[in-house]
Amino acid sequence: MKLAVILALVTLALYCSPASAEICQNFLNVIKALFLDTPSSYQAALEFFNPDADMKDAMIQLKSLVDTLPSTTTENILKFTGAVIKSPECA
Repeated sequence: MKLAVILALVTLALYCSPASAEICQNFLNVIKALFLDTPSSYQAALEFFNPDADMKDAMIQLKSLVDTLPSTTTENILKFTGAVIKSPECA
């Protein structure tokens, strides 16, 4: 659960950064894949960003941990992320 909270806060910081004028669609695809897709689909989504081997291993570990979360937790994280994206603060 702590991992999910950390990920939600990092996502919030990225989405609401004053320096970012728009949300990177490929990053959103990675977040969706993290919570909804298979490990192989998630790895494919990561490839857009050309991670090195250590980064790729870390992200695969993250996916393994996220996959152990209860489905209600995953749904609520995705709802929260959607609310953040649509909020006036991030418009």
